[in-house]
Amino acid sequence: MYYYWAYGLNIHTEIPFPELYEVAAFDNPDAVLICGKVPLTIQGDLGFRSKSIMISPTEYILHVKDIASYHVQEGKQIVIEKSEDCDWDSVRLFCLSNAFAALLQQRNLIPLHCSAFLDNDELVLIMGDSGAGKSTTLAGMINKGFQPFSDDVCVPFFKQGSKELFMFSSYPMMKYWGDTFEKVDIGGGIKDRKIRPDMDKFGVYFHERFIIDFKKVKLVVMIEKASNITAVSTKHVSGIDLFQRLERNAYRGEYLGFAGLQKEHFKLFTSIATTTKTTLISRPFPENSIEGVLDAILDELQ
Repeated sequence: MYYYWAYGLNIHTEIPFPELYEVAAFDNPDAVLICGKVPLTIQGDLGFRSKSIMISPTEYILHVKDIASYHVQEGKQIVIEKSEDCDWDSVRLFCLSNAFAALLQQRNLIPLHCSAFLDNDELVLIMGDSGAGKSTTLAGMINKGFQPFSDDVCVPFFKQGSKELFMFSSYPMMKYWGDTFEKVDIGGGIKDRKIRPDMDKFGVYFHERFIIDFKKVKLVVMIEKASNITAVSTKHVSGIDLFQRLERNAYRGEYLGFAGLQKEHFKLFTSIATTTKTTLISRPFPENSIEGVLDAILDELQ
């Protein structure tokens, strides 16, 4: 058995996960990951059903052709049935993204799709649509001396009896496309490994700097690409515009309604919208405007 911390949880697994943060052996895990037979469908009421995905508030099944099938139950267990000829890197990748997102949702948690770093022991979240430059921006801020927190996912929670919002990280690996290494120095330029054999995307580990403590959010930065501008610009966002942008950054947010998390969804995004400073950074596209984005963030932090 392997012992890991991830997403704010202590996790037992039957297979090694080099992407996760290994810890000393513990009893009473929050979640267990095992290999076994995955049922073809969920028994009982379904919130959503398709050929490859089935969702209810307590169960989730995902069938990925030629990769693996995953069965997540009651926020406590993930069962993996690996396809015979598939590599384990691909199997783990879908588990880290889809299966763990479902497990968190079953625990009434809404993971956020964002990068994050620390400034004076508080979090700066970096959000944006796919390709906006979240991971590249994180690498640039790390190069300027800031502590990395998470590359892809943060898990929000409220302290018991408090309205203050805090975040846990996910796991100590950043993921970058091969051409990103030409734009910004990442971990000294070391490509630790491909996240899948057939993808030009690499994992860069930061286990030695990883933080498992929860942290408070001080700033949310949203990045968007714009083809009609020639320089980086910033503005503060609020109200409905902010709420809608936050909704787009719920990790696997398309499943929230089927998982019965409407109340938690509204509470989370209302808290961020009403208590946290949020800045929208527009960057010219397709130009490489990373330095302008970094300068804009530094201006906000000052």
